[in-house]
Amino acid sequence: MAWHLQPHIRYFMVVAETLHFREAARRLHVAQPALSRAIKKLEDKLEVTLLARTRRHVELTAAGWAFLEGCREAGRTMDDAEARAIQASKGELGRVVVGYTDFAISGRLPGILAAFHSRVQGANIELLRRNSHEQLDDLREGRIDIGFLTSPVPGDVFSHFPVQQDRYVAVVPDSHPLASRDSIPLSALQNESFVLGDSSAWRHFNPHIHALCLEAGFLPRVVYETGSTDSIFGLVAARVGVSIYPERELNHRRPGVRVLTLQGLERRLSTEVVWISQSANPVVQHLVSVAKEMSDTAS
Repeated sequence: MAWHLQPHIRYFMVVAETLHFREAARRLHVAQPALSRAIKKLEDKLEVTLLARTRRHVELTAAGWAFLEGCREAGRTMDDAEARAIQASKGELGRVVVGYTDFAISGRLPGILAAFHSRVQGANIELLRRNSHEQLDDLREGRIDIGFLTSPVPGDVFSHFPVQQDRYVAVVPDSHPLASRDSIPLSALQNESFVLGDSSAWRHFNPHIHALCLEAGFLPRVVYETGSTDSIFGLVAARVGVSIYPERELNHRRPGVRVLTLQGLERRLSTEVVWISQSANPVVQHLVSVAKEMSDTAS
């Protein structure tokens, strides 16, 4: 129905409910002749008779009954549309695309998503597994709305904060001479062969390992690079080499490997929640708030 007829529709619905022009005019705070003219204009526009009028009675015609039900349904639809628009403006309804790394999904992210779903049930989350630099590109291009990725984060267009801080641990084959120990200094690995993630895909993580080893007085001798967490642990179990990894990733037992604490190592690997500072998606702010509440640094 054309928007310019909306007042006339409202007038019709009140007349249809009261079946009395004088009472309808009183409720609508309009003069009765003006109300009659509005109903006549509506009928002329529709080219049907909506109301059967006599001196004593007003009745709905078959067309009038059908039109009244259609108006009621349209009203319910508009009420629902209004409610949904308000919900969406508050971030209670909508869609958010979330990028994540292996470190994030094995850490805080599942709990954050569960808490978010319980609070904002009208929002849909799409999850995309991406390495850290892919997430930064995706954020810039609008392919994702928020990322859970490994630091560092450039400061150009991004807002971010640390959501989890992980200790580094050594991962060695369970048959390795060091496997009988619970902890070692990092320098104990200086003559070992290392298995790390692929230099391109893991470009945010590998520099952290190189920096740790340099602080311990050596450069890691990398003999194999691979693309996934499981393949790194598999190659360590196969005695190809050792690795250094975030402790949280090893919460679940991995066959064929031994996890050793690194003595005196205070540095932590930071997983950051990252989003575009000027994001227009209100759902993002809801998710950011939940992540802040559940971060490792939350008091």
